[in-house]
Amino acid sequence: MKVLKNLLLLLVSVPLLTACALLPKATSRAKLLAMPSVSSSLGGDAQAEQIVRAWPNAQWWLVLHNAELNRLLTEALQHNPSLHTATARVAQAEALSDSQAAELLPSVNANVDLHQRQFSGTDFYGPNGGKVFTGAYIDPIVFRYHIDLWGKDKATLEAMLGKEHAQAAELAMARLLLSTAITRTYIRLCAAQEDLDLYHELTGQAEGQQQLAQVRWQRGLTSQDPVYASGQQVEAARQQEASIRNQAHILRHRLAGLAGQGPDWGEGIHPEIGAIAGTLPPPDAVALGLLVHRPDVAAALWQVQAAAKLIKVAQTRFYPDINLVGFAGLRSLNLKDLFLSNGASVAYGVGPTLSLPIFEGGRLAAALKNQQAAYDIAAETYNGTLLAAVQQVADSVSEWRQTVAHDASQARALEAAKRAAQLADQRYQAGLSPRDGVLVAESALLRQRLLSSERRAAHLLAAVGLIEALGGGYQMPTP
Repeated sequence: MKVLKNLLLLLVSVPLLTACALLPKATSRAKLLAMPSVSSSLGGDAQAEQIVRAWPNAQWWLVLHNAELNRLLTEALQHNPSLHTATARVAQAEALSDSQAAELLPSVNANVDLHQRQFSGTDFYGPNGGKVFTGAYIDPIVFRYHIDLWGKDKATLEAMLGKEHAQAAELAMARLLLSTAITRTYIRLCAAQEDLDLYHELTGQAEGQQQLAQVRWQRGLTSQDPVYASGQQVEAARQQEASIRNQAHILRHRLAGLAGQGPDWGEGIHPEIGAIAGTLPPPDAVALGLLVHRPDVAAALWQVQAAAKLIKVAQTRFYPDINLVGFAGLRSLNLKDLFLSNGASVAYGVGPTLSLPIFEGGRLAAALKNQQAAYDIAAETYNGTLLAAVQQVADSVSEWRQTVAHDASQARALEAAKRAAQLADQRYQAGLSPRDGVLVAESALLRQRLLSSERRAAHLLAAVGLIEALGGGYQMPTP
């Protein structure tokens, strides 16, 4: 008889299982781009991967050996509000993953229901109709477990973990952008401070030329035209000096804001002139495999993987859903009989519950279509991010190489200006030329030093841009 009942249950279950909503036909999805080839643009070689692996590292700015820059970055990484926001998003994503992980485990709860009820006198309650009962349902154990037949809970957890990894990568990107922004601003501040000193000397040179022209005019040796011309040069140098000083104040305020501080805090920044004059060692060749170390590319890829898992979740909603539930406790219509009934109040139950999506009015198909579109969006976002990253790497390498060439050319120009100034001084000391030649040569030397400062800053900024393009030492976790 028992075998017959089981067979009957199986025969009834089969048509129920096949009566679920029909899963739509699979459609084509967006494709992820392969890594573009830019070997001709970058001039890479077969050993590129090995060369690049060790550079840059997570604290890439340490190669600059600048204590003040290190202090600024330490302050910013601790107090920058945008970084705190990104950190909170990671914590939020971790909490969502933990919550979803709990869905894979059984849940056990306890319920207590104390009630006073009056049964209807005209219903089927018989002799109890019209009476009032004070009772209780006490279930110290209420058990529920979702049987994950189709992998819905696991896929949802994997999607949440993907989003968590994406948020962690975005946090790494925020840290990278913050560190590069501070380093760039600090480099510009150092250059501005150096330019300010040079323009102060240049102003002094212009004032010297003005005084010389004034003396000559007063003695009747020349007309007043050189006096006016030199006066214009003095005022132009003073204006430039004031502009550079104002620029330095703005850069200090910007650094203070990036560090999560007020403008006055920036006045305490002491740029170390010359200490940052070294060069960052770039890779001799760039392997694009390193782009997996780009936080933004990694975040986009994690979002694609999460979207793929959510498509599977949407597909599982077309299938039957089974929960195993049970309870055990005491139940009685009369509160006084709850514990005094010699076990008659004991109640328990256990068994599966089955839900079947037979007709949903197109809701399931619409939800699946929505997730498929979300995947296409994530995939195309990844493709766009990858292409932008490749372009940034190629552009950064080209810019860095250009600054290297400019640096070498400017070094030769500066050396030529030094020799010209020395030669002019020697001629003046020997009485072969007036002092004008010395002042002009010294002014030319100061302007070459200004150009050298500009070229050196451009070289460092290009190196920082290359570090940013390569991901700043980010390491993508293994899926």
